[in-house]
Amino acid sequence: MSIVEGTVDLTRHFALPVETVFAAWAREQAQLTWGDPGEGWEMTFDQFRFAVGHSDVCRFGPVGGQQYINEVRYLAIEPSKRIVCTTSLSCNGRVNFAGTLAVAFEEVGGGTRMRLMEHGLYFDGRDDVAGHRSGWESMLDALGEYLTADSERSSGALVGD
Repeated sequence: MSIVEGTVDLTRHFALPVETVFAAWAREQAQLTWGDPGEGWEMTFDQFRFAVGHSDVCRFGPVGGQQYINEVRYLAIEPSKRIVCTTSLSCNGRVNFAGTLAVAFEEVGGGTRMRLMEHGLYFDGRDDVAGHRSGWESMLDALGEYLTADSERSSGALVGD
């Protein structure tokens, strides 16, 4: 049995208000849109409850293939400022990753500076920090695209809401 420790620390800037960027994390349909793992993969929430003391359970994987379960438990939510949670990723009943995730939002020049920090433990070579970094980079790129599409909508409502 092996355990490897690792950290992902990413910062993104968005030319949108903090409230808009934060809302994309707080809504199930928004997360389903920008968190989509890509072509040939599927993602669903078995449970979505964005509230302190509650959890999200997300299932994703290649269509017809191995499914991963990501569980998130919210420890602190400060609207438009911070989200702190614990998270785990499992497959076939075995935990591959366990860690903490913090996302901080800061107004900068009328836009938003968002910093994501994930610190975790990777078990038995079934997961690694490089894979998590790559996954987060893809999702944050998709978040930027989602937010850009949203800002172009005249109604101001989040896509899919």
